[in-house]
Amino acid sequence: MNKDPAGGLKAGLWITVLLGTAAFLLVAAIVSGPETAFEASLHALQLWWHIVFPALLPFLVLTEIMLASGASHGAGVLLEPLMRRVLKLPGQAGWVLVTGMTAGFPAGAQAAQTLAQQDRLSPQLTGRLASLSHFCSPMAILIVVGAGMLQDPAAGYVLLITHWSGGLLAAWTRSRKHQSSDDIPSVPHHQHTSPLLLRAAQAAGQARARDGRSLGRLLGDSVSRSVQTLMITGGYIIIFAVLISLLQHYFPIVPGSLTSGTLELYTGAQALSHAFTGTTPTQLALLSALLAWGGLSGQLQSLSIVKERAISWRAYAGHRLLHALYAAGITLLIWKPLQGLLPPAAPAFGSIPAEYAHNGLSFSGWDSFVDLFLWQVVLGLVLVLAFSLTSRFFIQRKD
Repeated sequence: MNKDPAGGLKAGLWITVLLGTAAFLLVAAIVSGPETAFEASLHALQLWWHIVFPALLPFLVLTEIMLASGASHGAGVLLEPLMRRVLKLPGQAGWVLVTGMTAGFPAGAQAAQTLAQQDRLSPQLTGRLASLSHFCSPMAILIVVGAGMLQDPAAGYVLLITHWSGGLLAAWTRSRKHQSSDDIPSVPHHQHTSPLLLRAAQAAGQARARDGRSLGRLLGDSVSRSVQTLMITGGYIIIFAVLISLLQHYFPIVPGSLTSGTLELYTGAQALSHAFTGTTPTQLALLSALLAWGGLSGQLQSLSIVKERAISWRAYAGHRLLHALYAAGITLLIWKPLQGLLPPAAPAFGSIPAEYAHNGLSFSGWDSFVDLFLWQVVLGLVLVLAFSLTSRFFIQRKD
């Protein structure tokens, strides 16, 4: 059935009018209250430079290098049974999932887009993969939210556990409607007779030969792409921080935590940390849901990277809502049993951002840049090993 051209033109006209009106109102609000907008943008810039940039830059660069060098192709062979049978995705999707879980958004979307540009994923699979690999950075959960905002490092570990488990459950649930994996590139039959590690090494070597870039060019391209992605991320953070401050200024009747949590992750988490006295199960459940939702700003950051792929914001937001429900429910179930088992813990990087939630940003990821990078690498290897062992279970089960 052909779509009505007149109807499409009318809808496009209305969208243009609405966007133009919204932009005009935003400019008018900024002009009428420049101090509020300036303070919000300055705080967002500090957040981006001190936390987001050092947390994402090393792993974004590393991801680009590993995708080009063939390491991710080898990991894809190791993870093929798990990804294909559980999530209805090809094996190389496992590396993208690990990237999202260890580096946070939009690193997962960036890795998925890179695979798509290498013609290793269809547009539909790219959209699904970008959605299920949208996780919050472990650094943000453990250091900024747990140790800094809640003043309770143990709560940060609980939030990380529920965040990861809720995201994997959401990915598995959404994969149930994809009962067939016919659109996934199949593994040649003769490769099944070779040892798994040998197949992984062969896949890595072939991928490196196809890429062909020298180390210097590869490093330059990786840094350039990663910085470009982070500049886009910073722009989103600043724009939404200004928008939130203006909404709270002109509509004070709306709860600040609701507005902040819906639009931007970090300001929403800060508002929720102030809304409760002490660490309570309700507060942790709401924080888990907020971290899983990621804020409209975080969703648009990832969608801007895969905007040419077949995924709509409605489908993306639906996955985030499912993740939020799972994460909140798991938090309510496990908080009390884990509360007695988790002793007070020091933060992983030796620096507690104790004044972050009260007197502005006092923690900088640049202080522990090398430790953070090594921690992300180790965490990524642990996840790859865990997923590989699970894949071997599926292989033995088939045999």
